[in-house]
Amino acid sequence: MDALGIVDNNQNFYIMSTNNNGKATKFNPIYGLTIIGVLFFAIILSASIMGVFKGYEPYQQLTAAMLSVAATGVITAMLLYFQRKQQEQLNREQREFQEKQEKNQNEFQVKLVQDQQKFEEEQKSKEKQRLQETKIFEEKLRIYQDFLKKLCDVVKDQNITQDEEIEMQFQVSYIAMHTKSESIKTISDNVKKIILSIKKEENEANNMLGQLFEIADVFHKELYEDDCSSMSDSERKETIMNFKSILIGKEDIQEYEDDEKKMIIQTLEKKIKSGEKLKETELFKLFKAKIDPCGSDSCALFYRGKLLNYEYYTKINENKKYVNSKDTIAIDFLIEGNEYIIRVGTRRNDPEITRKIAIAIDGEFIPGNTDVTASHWHVHARKVLLTNNDDMVHIMNELLVKVKAFRDKEYPQK
Repeated sequence: MDALGIVDNNQNFYIMSTNNNGKATKFNPIYGLTIIGVLFFAIILSASIMGVFKGYEPYQQLTAAMLSVAATGVITAMLLYFQRKQQEQLNREQREFQEKQEKNQNEFQVKLVQDQQKFEEEQKSKEKQRLQETKIFEEKLRIYQDFLKKLCDVVKDQNITQDEEIEMQFQVSYIAMHTKSESIKTISDNVKKIILSIKKEENEANNMLGQLFEIADVFHKELYEDDCSSMSDSERKETIMNFKSILIGKEDIQEYEDDEKKMIIQTLEKKIKSGEKLKETELFKLFKAKIDPCGSDSCALFYRGKLLNYEYYTKINENKKYVNSKDTIAIDFLIEGNEYIIRVGTRRNDPEITRKIAIAIDGEFIPGNTDVTASHWHVHARKVLLTNNDDMVHIMNELLVKVKAFRDKEYPQK
């Protein structure tokens, strides 16, 4: 509480004080003097009753009483003064703390609003960028597809008109807008090969899958900015050879299969010479390419390439053709543990029939003795994995000749 002395209109003196709420209150000095007098009288009376002044002269007693009152007043005033100062300090600190809290709260609210605005702006920017990238992607995809469609139209009739030449040039310019220069170079190299093959009227002008793969790779990298579509050379050659089957006629099937085998052998043996170890799938592909099927009715890789299987059908239908049945003779070439195993059996899983075949081709029946080579199989050969590949091919070729001879003798086509 702060005090202030003022004089009113009637020349009366008052002490104005302010409470903690800042409101002023009047304090009349007459009341103050009256209170001081009452206190003084009370102190004198109390001191007299308790005999504090006994033995002193009246003026001494009065002086002592006044000094006591004065000392008490000073001490009280000092205590009140320090208490007021302490209260003022406390009030000031509370006001400062409250002001600081309000300031921090205001700053927090302002920062929160700013962060929210910044976040919304960033989201809008990202969304705008995403939409822009989506539009660019869609536009690039459309341009690339249009280019391939136009190239297909040019190739289909094996003739390039003047209008098509103009359209192709514009298609290339559209591609150039969204494609890196080195990519344009790759595209142009492959388009040149395709177009020249048409203009030269080459016999295999429609065999352009290799060039189309190169172009598709470029488009993939430009669209997705990665190399996930990239194939190894062996995978690309094999894929091209697989799709080449679309282009051949019945009279060319044998030549096609021979070319396919040559390609597989060249590719995989090149890997072996370079010191690279073949996967089991690749190893059996190499065996399959090298082994002469000797007229087998079926030849396939099973169980993720861990088993090479040949089959000779024994049942003859009304057209006197061999067809598949439970009596079909199966020849399996597989890996078990650290061994190559070649076995013979039937799809009927009949040990007696297998015994008959085994005695005919090997003079004895050696049943399997493991989970893989169960008892209804005849084990023709076991070799360690380090056995030379060509030796294993030779063993298989000899066995297939024997099995075919047995089939032709026991189940002749009449």
